[in-house]
Amino acid sequence: MFYTAFLLTLCMATCFTTAIAANDWIFTFNNTDGELEMGSNTKIVFYAQTNATWQNENLQLQVISSDEDVAYPSRHFFDLPRNNSMPSNLWENSFNLTSEFLGYTKLYFQVVKIENDTMIVLNSSDVHMNIIVIRKPQLIDKIFVISVAILMSIIFINLGCAIDVEQLKQSVRKPIAPAVSFFAQFLILPILSFFYAKLIFPNSVSMQLGLFFTGISPGGGASSVWSLLLDGNINLSIVLTTIGTLESFIMIPFWIVFLGKRIFSVGEMPVPYSRIGSSIIALIIPLCIGYCIQRFMPRVSRVMTRILKPLSSCLIIFIIIFATVTNLYLFKIFSWKIIVAGAVIPWTGYLIGLISSTLACLPRADIISMTVESGIQNTGIAIFMLKFSLGQPAADITTVIPVAVALMTPIPLLMAFIIKKCFGKKDGIVNTQDPATESMLDRRECEAPSAINSENENKQA
Repeated sequence: MFYTAFLLTLCMATCFTTAIAANDWIFTFNNTDGELEMGSNTKIVFYAQTNATWQNENLQLQVISSDEDVAYPSRHFFDLPRNNSMPSNLWENSFNLTSEFLGYTKLYFQVVKIENDTMIVLNSSDVHMNIIVIRKPQLIDKIFVISVAILMSIIFINLGCAIDVEQLKQSVRKPIAPAVSFFAQFLILPILSFFYAKLIFPNSVSMQLGLFFTGISPGGGASSVWSLLLDGNINLSIVLTTIGTLESFIMIPFWIVFLGKRIFSVGEMPVPYSRIGSSIIALIIPLCIGYCIQRFMPRVSRVMTRILKPLSSCLIIFIIIFATVTNLYLFKIFSWKIIVAGAVIPWTGYLIGLISSTLACLPRADIISMTVESGIQNTGIAIFMLKFSLGQPAADITTVIPVAVALMTPIPLLMAFIIKKCFGKKDGIVNTQDPATESMLDRRECEAPSAINSENENKQA
């Protein structure tokens, strides 16, 4: 008799569990997707329906947020009737959802059974509600976006004024250094940045995009300043920065199509090809304007070339500081992973540049410039691309990565400069001028009078 009762109870429990687990529950929300503002509370109405029946069971509905740092429900458990003899019963209830921080999360339900203080999951819903938490647009955000667009345009106009066609032709005739730079910065570093993104942020698509976009950006204008401070080849540094910027118009779309789409697909985000293309065109146009100024307004071009380096450095620093101030709330997520991500891209770039240029048997000054050029990323371009290519909240979240990269980039260079000052040989003469810029300007100053004289002769004729 005892065994019969035991087997009967076991069969009933098995049948009950099977019935619950056989997708007899249907969960629906009042809407399938929700875009909420950070710091808001939203009422979420849900419906639960089942064909299962049970007697004297302690069942509960559990609502789960996949990322409670983004949004969390006011209640996690809802009691179900202890007895249910009417199939197809429909329950309606609600809870408040608090939007804590920017990001993405999903809401879904589980049917759980409480037995001897143990929670047993009987059913997990396939239906979920996508939650997107964004920041309320503010005036300072619009000012920041417009400022970034204007400042990047100014930088690229100045770069167009400073392009030296003769130096570019010479680098094409002897392309060892540009080829090594291309190999380090546009072949090795983008691949490593993709794997770094997957390794450091396996569950955050936004952070992966921030790290990847920074890794595929060209070298920054600050590389020439550091090359000068560390006794590198300034001429080579300027040429590499110019060539790298031109190459980036091809290589950035290439890497986004080849590797970037793999990150977008994981996050169920469409690749914003049109926005990315528009942002690249928005950088090409001022570059062409600057080159036209160089050709047809040589005096203006000479002035803009003289201020290129300090202006570029100041504008990039301004963009980084403005991005930091505008997005101070992002420091809430500034963790050791962010710091590692900020260091791994530039420091790996330094190492790749050092190894590749040494293997190419380049002179010491060229090795210094190659090392610096490979490690310094143009974080201004990365921020520009992220802000104009991605929607919210990804555009805000991803900004923290290039800001972290900008903060971690100068650390090895500053240490090298201190070591050089403390233990390096003291030179009797200190050259405070940039020889590349000066030689370029001298050549243009020699060319400009002849061009003006020829114009006067044509007018007299």
